[in-house]
Amino acid sequence: MTEQERQARRIVDKIEQPKAGPGDPASAGIEVRRARRGDAPGIVALIRQATQGKRPVEEAEVLDWLFGKGLMVAAQDANGAQVVGVAAWQAENLLSVTDLFYVYPAKLRAEAGGRLLAAIEAEANVLMCEANVVILPPRTSKAIRTFLNKQGYEAKTYQELHRIWREVLGEFVTDQPELMVKRLRERMIMAPI
Repeated sequence: MTEQERQARRIVDKIEQPKAGPGDPASAGIEVRRARRGDAPGIVALIRQATQGKRPVEEAEVLDWLFGKGLMVAAQDANGAQVVGVAAWQAENLLSVTDLFYVYPAKLRAEAGGRLLAAIEAEANVLMCEANVVILPPRTSKAIRTFLNKQGYEAKTYQELHRIWREVLGEFVTDQPELMVKRLRERMIMAPI
């Protein structure tokens, strides 16, 4: 294991430690981990609640995400059974792309959402990704945008991105989506590693 991998593992381990803070008992016991098959019904319920039924999703689609992407959940309760957050991401050509991100209820966004993003960023760092791009669904609320800003993400148009990043995103999107970008590396990697 390289030093960078050890650093990333320490970051992920710190993120995954449940925090029982005295400030908000609702956020106590949130665990961020990789999703499992048994989480599918909870993920479906979470997305339906978070979108008020506007984002139709079935368990089969969740299982496709589970086997085709990095799927992370934030779970709460004694067994970690209640899913309160979900995020799906992929790494391609040194770019991490998060195309699914939901937290419900909204009062857990800072704790659960922040920890989900931190876990994705830690894993993306291990893979030497230069940035994490969050693809926002149409009509994303201002509260989500503000939350992402506080996490270090900046709104960018597709055309503002580096040519290589646009090529990578072309594999994930067909139109001109709204994007939030957080650079994970100061400099772009221009030679094979």
